[in-house]
Amino acid sequence: MNRLTNSFLLVLFFPTLLISLFVGFDFPIEILRTSGANLPYKSIIFLVLGILISLLSINRSVKRWVSLYTISQKDRFVYHVPISLERTKRVRLYTLLEAALLLLVGIALFSICSESIFCAMAYALFGIDDILFLIFGSNRFGVGMSKKAIIIADREVIVLYFSGLRKVSISQRNLFFDYLQDLQLTFPVDCIPEDKRNEFLTNLESVTDKDRVFIQNLGEWKM
Repeated sequence: MNRLTNSFLLVLFFPTLLISLFVGFDFPIEILRTSGANLPYKSIIFLVLGILISLLSINRSVKRWVSLYTISQKDRFVYHVPISLERTKRVRLYTLLEAALLLLVGIALFSICSESIFCAMAYALFGIDDILFLIFGSNRFGVGMSKKAIIIADREVIVLYFSGLRKVSISQRNLFFDYLQDLQLTFPVDCIPEDKRNEFLTNLESVTDKDRVFIQNLGEWKM
């Protein structure tokens, strides 16, 4: 979810930066026979780009905070464990870098072109949201398993339902969940602390139908 959102934000960044440069430095736009400062509908263009950036960021932010609230309700799960320390450190680093980048993008856009303020604010505000997410959320990162699904909540939000599940297997650093109609979902193994993997597997076996779900090459987790 987070990677997909960041990809879309990056796609929107390039036209936003390009228009900001043309408008801010009043570069000529030969194809339109005008210059950046006189670009028609520039305010509407910046507004539309800002709305798109905001919608993507709001969607990500809401999912993150809701997932943290959900994973914090430990009594809803038959199994709950905090994210491993190794992954927590990596998530904190990546989120902090992401926050710094978003803030720099917001400042840069406004410095280049004050008319891009809505786009600049959208990037900067969600950089601040990343920082708040780390401050208030990093101690709640976790993995929860109910009788219906597994939820992993940190900077990524992953939900794996048991309905339609046919096989669970491990390969390198990921757990693979294979479903009907050739659907395959994954989540990183390092979410689960090594000393808690036996307990995870035991609970996974207890909530899945052994006649329908094949659990493959996870025997070492029982040791």
